[in-house]
Amino acid sequence: MKRIDWQRTWKRGGLLTLMAIMLLAAVPQMTKAATVRELPLGYNDELTGIKAEMNAGTLYVPLREISQQLHLKVSGTTEKIVLAGSKHSVVIVPSEQTALNGKKSMPLKTYVSAGRTMIPVSLLKGTFNFGIAYDATVPVVRITSGKQKLSLQSFVDQSRAALNNDRGKTEEKPQTEKPASSKPIYLTFDDGPTAHTNELLDILDQYDAKATFFMLGTGIASYPKAVQRLVKSGNAAGLHGMTHVKNKFYASPASALEEMKQDNEALYKAAGVKTALIRTPYGSKPYFTQSYRDKVLSAGFRLWDWNVDSEDWKYKTDHQKVIRSVLDQIETIEKQGTVPVVLMHDQKATLQVLPEVLKTLSAEGFTFEVIEQGATPVNFWHDKR
Repeated sequence: MKRIDWQRTWKRGGLLTLMAIMLLAAVPQMTKAATVRELPLGYNDELTGIKAEMNAGTLYVPLREISQQLHLKVSGTTEKIVLAGSKHSVVIVPSEQTALNGKKSMPLKTYVSAGRTMIPVSLLKGTFNFGIAYDATVPVVRITSGKQKLSLQSFVDQSRAALNNDRGKTEEKPQTEKPASSKPIYLTFDDGPTAHTNELLDILDQYDAKATFFMLGTGIASYPKAVQRLVKSGNAAGLHGMTHVKNKFYASPASALEEMKQDNEALYKAAGVKTALIRTPYGSKPYFTQSYRDKVLSAGFRLWDWNVDSEDWKYKTDHQKVIRSVLDQIETIEKQGTVPVVLMHDQKATLQVLPEVLKTLSAEGFTFEVIEQGATPVNFWHDKR
C-alpha cells in the first residue's frame, strides 16, 4: 500500500485528490443527527476561520484544517490516518471507527461534512494535551496550547463583534432526514450529579439512550468525574442553579442569574464546557416571572421545563406507579403531536424505574435524544427566547 503525506499533497495544490482521499478515509460514516450546529472556533487568543460542529451533543472539528492550525502532521494510508505532533501521535482507523494510541485501542466516531472529515475535539485534548473550552451562551469553541494570554471570558469579549456577526451563521442546519417512524423523546434528570449518576449512565448506555442532566453546582463540584463521563458520552449538560433553596435562588432576578453563572463556572471547571440550557428550581412557574426571565435569558440562557412529570421524587417506593404514570403521560403527549420532555431525578429510586421505561419506549420506537443548545425551549411561560 502506497503511503501518502497529506500535507505535502495539499501544498502541491492537489485539492481534489486530497478531498477524495478524505472522503474515502471516512467510510463508513457515522450516522448523523437530524441537525448539526456549526460553531466558530478560536485558537489561543484569536478566532480562526474554521467551523467546528456540534453533532448529537459532541463537538467535532475538521481534520485537515485543524491539523494545519495546530501544526500537527497528517499522513498515512486511506485505511490508517496518522495524526502526529512533536511528542505524541494517534492512528485513526475510519473503517473500524477506532483510534490507536500506542497499543491502546479506543472508539472514535468520525463522519464527513461538506467534504471535510470530522474528528471529535476530545481527541486533541486526550492525545496532544490541548485545552478545550466550549461556551454555549455565545456560542464558541476555543482550543488552547498553553500560550494563550486571555481568559475564556476575555477572549469572548475581545471577539464579541465578530462572534455576533457570525451568530446568524451558526444556526442548526438540516442534515439527513430521520425516518418517518422516528419518535424523539427528551429524558431529563434534575438535582444531580449524585452518587447514583454513574449508575444512571450505565442504564442509559444499555439502551443506547442519551439524556439531559440539569445539575446543581455543588453536585458538580462533588462528582466531577461523573460530569466528565456524561459529557464525553454524548449526554447534554444543563444548569439547575447552586442552592435549590427557593428564598435564595428567587431572592431577586440578579440572584437567579448569579446562581446560573456560578453553576456554569462549576461545569466548566469540571468538564471544560459551558451550556446555555437551564432549568430553575421547582420549575419556572410561578416564581420565574417576566423580570427574572428578562434578566437571565438576556444573558444567553435558554429556559426549559417539562411536559411529563414522573413524580419519582414523590413516590420513591411505588416504582410501578411512577412507570405507569410516565408511560401514560407520554402516550397522551405523543397523540397531541408534541415531543415529550420527561422530568426525572438523579436519585436512587429512579434506578428502579428507568430500565422498564427505556425498555418499553424503545420497543415503541422512541429515540432518546439530548436537548440541543439551539432547540426551541419548552417551558411553562411559552417563552421561546
